[in-house]
Amino acid sequence: MPGLFRLAEGLCRALSVVGAAAVVAMMLHISLDVTLRTLFRVSMNTAPEIVARYYMTAIAFLPLGLLHLRGQMVSVELLDFITPPAVQRVQGGVIAALAAGVYAVLAYEAWVKALREARTGTLVEIGTYKMAVWHSFFLPAAGFTVAVLACVLVVVATVWPGLRGVGAAR
Repeated sequence: MPGLFRLAEGLCRALSVVGAAAVVAMMLHISLDVTLRTLFRVSMNTAPEIVARYYMTAIAFLPLGLLHLRGQMVSVELLDFITPPAVQRVQGGVIAALAAGVYAVLAYEAWVKALREARTGTLVEIGTYKMAVWHSFFLPAAGFTVAVLACVLVVVATVWPGLRGVGAAR
């Protein structure tokens, strides 16, 4: 079982690295667009679409799994200071189970949407240019799917704490 946790954490890290690369690529892309526009009065018409459809989508959805595995999702801990550690652990497992259910529904719908957009070959018209954007619909689907896996593993680690082996659970 620790091998499964290592594999899941590796997959989550890989997607997070892609998300981090999207941050760098977005920064370089926007800087190039601003530089070209300022110095040469040349605009990259596709920059806003690429930023919105690809970079921001990757940044928002791909790191979800790693955040769950590490217990770093945003949380409100109003009464944790008076709650016993055993109750906090069970609470974390219940929250992870609920999150897994929500992510499973989102993943299913995202995959349905991504496959539909791939079949139709969704395009965005920018002036006289048509840019394919159907690829971007697979980013949320991948992010939600890996988040389901991460949440399920957090639940398993809550029920059987000795199985984890790596990472940091709550």
